[in-house]
Amino acid sequence: MGLFDRFYYGKAGQRDYTEANMPKTRFALFFLVLKDHFFDLVKVNLLQLIFWIPFIFWTYLNIAAVQSIDIESMDAGTLLGQLSGYLMMWLIGIVPCVAITGPSSAGAAYVMRNWARDQHSFLWSDFKDAFKSNWKQSLAVSAVTSAIPLIVYTAVTFYSQLGKNSPLLYVPMGIVLMLLLVYTCMLPLLYPLIVGYELSLVNVYRNGILMASASLPLMLLSRLITFIPIFFLVFGVYSGNPIMIMVCTLYYLFFGFALSRLIYASFANGIFDKYLNPRIEGAQVGQGLRPADYEDFEEDDEEEENDETAGTRLAARPAPEKLEKGEKKGIGALFGRKRNDVELGDDDDDDDDDEDE
Repeated sequence: MGLFDRFYYGKAGQRDYTEANMPKTRFALFFLVLKDHFFDLVKVNLLQLIFWIPFIFWTYLNIAAVQSIDIESMDAGTLLGQLSGYLMMWLIGIVPCVAITGPSSAGAAYVMRNWARDQHSFLWSDFKDAFKSNWKQSLAVSAVTSAIPLIVYTAVTFYSQLGKNSPLLYVPMGIVLMLLLVYTCMLPLLYPLIVGYELSLVNVYRNGILMASASLPLMLLSRLITFIPIFFLVFGVYSGNPIMIMVCTLYYLFFGFALSRLIYASFANGIFDKYLNPRIEGAQVGQGLRPADYEDFEEDDEEEENDETAGTRLAARPAPEKLEKGEKKGIGALFGRKRNDVELGDDDDDDDDDEDE
């Protein structure tokens, strides 16, 4: 591999685990991946950051405008009205800023999905290929996502005003907030679905809603984890703490976006293994984890060694039974099939190579 190829593809970054030292849980696998790819996260983050620059710049302008308000010269009603106007202006402005980030999120989601399964991934080329292959669907998802805050804020403001005269009108406001919660929990699954499975956009949302609803506590946990730095950033801005603002800013400049994608990929891989992959023929379950029946195989090996000759080993270990299931009907079988990773330039799957031969 030449110098240019090394720069373009990078290192695959896959650990050479044996079954004996493979992690048992995705929690353990996450921290092993984080250790192996800590500095690679910076590269992925910088790739995503390029597309988030308009959002960051627009947000900075609005924060500066709010901080310039002379609070002492205004009464509470006037101040609230002015703050509401600035918030509405910010929400309108972020629509195009967030809409353009979809393809970069798809590229990062593909790289993080592979790392979170302990599969090798060539950072630059895989990011570019996933960006190029999935830009239409990912752009549609980011466009919808960018409009959600504006729609929700408008609806809540409208129904809260009407609710003062009729408390019954608080019901539709509650429905809007519940839909926001569902979409917030579903969003981390959408980009992994786009890059991992051949689905129409309608079925991407359908699968996302079904699996997010079935795994609501897990998805809420993933969102709460990634919300912690945002909370401290908002608190730092509100309290005027420059150190807190600087730390949170550096976090998002170098790690924030990529680390959030890795967290989402880890949760998504577990949810897909539970609800989607067992129902798709040929899809593997538990990639990167120690097989659930590894200890049973180990006991069988010891018995055979005692019965035959000491020191002999099984030449090959059969695949776990759960990996061979693919005939069940369900979400995956009804709404889509596993995406062929070769289309994205991912040559790490030996099964694809065998099929090609």
